[in-house]
Amino acid sequence: MSVLTADERQQLADELVNKKFLAAKWKLLHMDPKGRIRYFRNTQRVGYLMTTFDLPTYGAKVTIYEQHSQKTDKLTSKISGENKVAEVVVEAL
Repeated sequence: MSVLTADERQQLADELVNKKFLAAKWKLLHMDPKGRIRYFRNTQRVGYLMTTFDLPTYGAKVTIYEQHSQKTDKLTSKISGENKVAEVVVEAL
């Protein structure tokens, strides 16, 4: 495996931003056998949950930012929460 170029990093970020979090997590963990999670849903930016993956075989660090939203059911008044992938940043190590 080789180090990801800038174009490949941008293509990976564009691909992951359209996926749900668990699908993106699965892809990243199965993409690199030496890959690991550095932070899992850590709050370092107001209003966002941040998960960072290290991919040493590809020489990249992937950060997924999720934004939390809430919905209220009008009939039952139940509140349900949902996290959506808002941004994906792929950087060289």
